[in-house]
Amino acid sequence: MDLNKLGYLLVISEEKSFSKAAKKLFISQPSLSQYVSNLEAELGIKIFDRNKYPIT
Repeated sequence: MDLNKLGYLLVISEEKSFSKAAKKLFISQPSLSQYVSNLEAELGIKIFDRNKYPIT
C-alpha cells in the first residue's frame, strides 16, 4: 500500500463523500473509487459502506 494513497482514505472519511474527497485531492472520482475497490479486494474487507449517504 502506497502511504500517499493511504491519505486518500483519510480524506474520504473526513469528507464522507467520494466526490468531495476527489475534488479536494484533485483526482477523478472514478479513479478514487477504483483505488478503494482494489484496496478492499486486496485486504478482503469493506472499508466504507457506500449504501448510505454520507458514507460510513
